Amino acid sequence: MNNITSEKQTNEKRRYIPLLSSLYFNYIFQGMAAIVLSQNMTALKDQWQASTTQVTLVMSAIGFGRIISLYFSGYFSDKYGRKKTVMIAIVSYFVFFLGILLSPNYQIAAFLAMFGGFSNAFLDTSTYPTLVEAYPSEKDNSSLSVLNKAFISIGQFILPFLTRIIITENLYYGWPFILCAVCLFGNLLFLRKQPFPPLTTVEEEASTTEEPTGPKGVKFKIDGIALLVFSFVSVSMFNIFILWIPQFGEQMNIVSQQDSLIFVSVFSVGSFVSVFLTSMIVKKGVSVTGLMVVCTGITALSLIYMIMQPTFVGLVIASLCVGIFAAGGIWQLGLALILEFFPQRKGRITSLYSLATSVSVMITPYITGIMAESDIRTVFLYNAVLTVIGFVATLVIAMRYKAIVEEPAILRVDE
Repeated sequence: MNNITSEKQTNEKRRYIPLLSSLYFNYIFQGMAAIVLSQNMTALKDQWQASTTQVTLVMSAIGFGRIISLYFSGYFSDKYGRKKTVMIAIVSYFVFFLGILLSPNYQIAAFLAMFGGFSNAFLDTSTYPTLVEAYPSEKDNSSLSVLNKAFISIGQFILPFLTRIIITENLYYGWPFILCAVCLFGNLLFLRKQPFPPLTTVEEEASTTEEPTGPKGVKFKIDGIALLVFSFVSVSMFNIFILWIPQFGEQMNIVSQQDSLIFVSVFSVGSFVSVFLTSMIVKKGVSVTGLMVVCTGITALSLIYMIMQPTFVGLVIASLCVGIFAAGGIWQLGLALILEFFPQRKGRITSLYSLATSVSVMITPYITGIMAESDIRTVFLYNAVLTVIGFVATLVIAMRYKAIVEEPAILRVDE
């Protein structure tokens, strides 16, 4: 009897392998969408007759699109199903890539860029639940969730090489946009034929308190705010880096335009390796709060070093450090921690934590674009200051966690 049950479970897991492969494939293009505008900033400025600040306004529209669709996308996913939700995500990315390419000015481009934010929200709120529903009996889902981040890193590794070939061979800059759209359309056709696991939803536990509460001694005004600051900073510090490091290398006369894109690829390699290292380290029982402190601290030091030593070696070291220590899953650790602190309202707390991230994605490109108009170095000085603030926040979190939780739980990356 046990053998029959085990064989049935194995067959169920194999049944969803094509589906999961298709879902992960989408994240390659989520990674590309995050950097494709900054990689082609010069060409887009010429096409739209726009300034650097106006192009970064288009980038900010992606974050705005995510903010306004984040709640609705989760509601839609639970009510109408994961398949419809992920198909909306793919169509939205299709509109984003082709829309940016065909936009005659930055105003229309900003509107169409919001579809990139819509897609981001709909993709996350369909893919993560599908992973859990496809493998409900898995004791450890970390490897499944980590793969999302890994495929994002793959996309951010590939795109700079494609862009470099385009620049070197003097080809039409829009080919990567077209390639992304074609691949997404093909994946949409493949996904339509794939079976999805049965839809399951869990009702939120009711709470009568106005303010989220958790273990005895936890205070949202201290612990919650510190973690929301960390959510904002943890995304800002690597987003600012990958958006502006090519321009920094070029304007500081360190490398040429086509060679400057190599720093994003170095960052992506570090990020790809780090997502697996982070998961492995956490599984071994290393202090999560201590890991957050170390990662944020090393990122701050690498940024300061790069500003003080603007050389090719300095930029490579910074690219690798930011990729490994800032983009390797520490945001997920912060999410796991805030849910442990405030377990009564997981939905509300997750929304707040994600909202801090979305605000960063929305305002950071525009603010740094204004800075870059005057001096590209101020962008990275701003990034370093933000990272130091994040480091202070992680120290507060670590000290509070040690004082409050007598027997700290080993948090999983995907919790």
